[in-house]
Amino acid sequence: MRRTIFGIFFFLLIIIISSSLLYSQNIQKPIKIGVASMITPLDSVKYYQDIVDYVSRKMGVPAEMVHRRTYDEMDMMLKNSEVDAAFICSAPYVKDKREFGVELLVAPQVDGSVFYNSYIIVHKDSDIKNFSELEGRTFAFTDPKSNTGKLYPEYLLAKKGLSPEEYFKKYIYSYSHNKSIELVAKKVVEGAAVESPVYEFLKNQGSPYVMETRVIKQSHDFGMPPVVVPSGQATYLKEKLREILREMHHDIEGRKILNAMQIEKFINVPDSNYDSIREMESFCSLFRGADKAEERSDNTIYFGVIPRDNPRIAYEKYQPLMDHLSENSPYIYELVLKKTYEDTVNALGEGKIDVALLGPLTYLEAHAGFGAVSILKGITEDGEAFENSVIITGKESQIKSLSDLKGKAFAFASTKSTSGNLIPRYLLADAGIHLRDLGEYKNFDYHDSVVKWILRGKYDAGAVRKDVVEKYLPLGLRVIALSDKIPTSPIVIGPKTSFVIAEKVKSDLSKLSETEKGRVVLKKLDPGFRGGFVNAKDSDYEGIRKLINDVPKTCGLGCHPKIKL
Repeated sequence: MRRTIFGIFFFLLIIIISSSLLYSQNIQKPIKIGVASMITPLDSVKYYQDIVDYVSRKMGVPAEMVHRRTYDEMDMMLKNSEVDAAFICSAPYVKDKREFGVELLVAPQVDGSVFYNSYIIVHKDSDIKNFSELEGRTFAFTDPKSNTGKLYPEYLLAKKGLSPEEYFKKYIYSYSHNKSIELVAKKVVEGAAVESPVYEFLKNQGSPYVMETRVIKQSHDFGMPPVVVPSGQATYLKEKLREILREMHHDIEGRKILNAMQIEKFINVPDSNYDSIREMESFCSLFRGADKAEERSDNTIYFGVIPRDNPRIAYEKYQPLMDHLSENSPYIYELVLKKTYEDTVNALGEGKIDVALLGPLTYLEAHAGFGAVSILKGITEDGEAFENSVIITGKESQIKSLSDLKGKAFAFASTKSTSGNLIPRYLLADAGIHLRDLGEYKNFDYHDSVVKWILRGKYDAGAVRKDVVEKYLPLGLRVIALSDKIPTSPIVIGPKTSFVIAEKVKSDLSKLSETEKGRVVLKKLDPGFRGGFVNAKDSDYEGIRKLINDVPKTCGLGCHPKIKL
């Protein structure tokens, strides 16, 4: 028996050894190792060619470096298995793994870390102190698929509810991190986003361009740009490449190459190192608002939320709800965040989203314009189906009542906000204050923005939802007026939403307060929904409709939204 087992083991060993020998002896074409342009073509040739030559010597077979200018070109080569391995950016790795299954081989460790950052840079003599001051300026991205050079700054803008086209006066792609640095140094552009290892590498090398720049913002951590292999790569080649790269720092020749690149070593890293990139990618994808009508899935329910909060806060509040509903339903709930209230209403009316959380005013618009129907409304954590609008000022302000607002600067929320615009304008009008009586006024997209401008002293007073004020009261706010009760926001279905989906949404949301997990999810939402959801009908919002339709036609002061419901 022992001889039989030994014989089988010896036979398998011979096969393994023979396979590896045949691989190296019969290889006709060189191993191709791809390099995306992360520094500059010249630097890539100098340093990455050294690695490729090192691998060739260690493998005992020819090896060839394949350099491509853009990440997109390298992605296509990986997809088509035209390279055997590649050095790529972290964001393309996330995308390539999802779309065609590239495999993570190793990642570099620098200064004891396998994480890196994005730097937002400006010229050293620039008057720009932070990212917000880059609005209306010129900017350089590196590559459309770059994590640090495109995705991160795009994410910063998405959190503000803006796109690069809206924010920057002009932007360009440099297709090289150190080219972006050069463009800033030469004042061709006023700002750029670059990769921290490249910036620090060039800084340590005494680059004159780096010396002409200054970092104004550093991102959170991301997993280092990895080395990957295409899906289905031969196990022997994959493991041999991993072994050679991991052992480089133990070898005199290998250590010399790594030192020149300012890399300590290559190590195995978990795929979870790249989750922060996936989160940014997911958030930006929601904000971009791709046309869902062209990619509808029978098992997906598209759930819109009006932008009362900036996109980052809205995502943090409502994505857990989508995840929970999806986990407990045969449907996938997908959150859709549009830029404006109008965009959300139109998407509902056109069938691009199935259901939406609207405000009372936007519901009435959707009902009048598209025949949308309210099916549920929120219950507050106090068990009520009502909330309030409040008018606030700074804690140290001399303003004591609404009559004191004459000649003052006033901040409203969006023009389509019930509690942040419609109701407070009635409160002001009832106190004899019309818009012409204010020193200045402005509508801001988000309720939080109103509060922040008041706290900064830029506006004397403003109007927001009561729950928003309660969050910021400890920071120095004071309430000077409270509205009558306003019905809580409704959950609304559009004219093209099927009966089956409408009933499913109604059932799923109504049951949330019945389970512990559901109540945990509700606690993350606005206070107006933390008690769950109950049936709603159009007549619940008749009072708001009457307020709008009772606006005198002869007012002519622009105090109220010009709509008829």
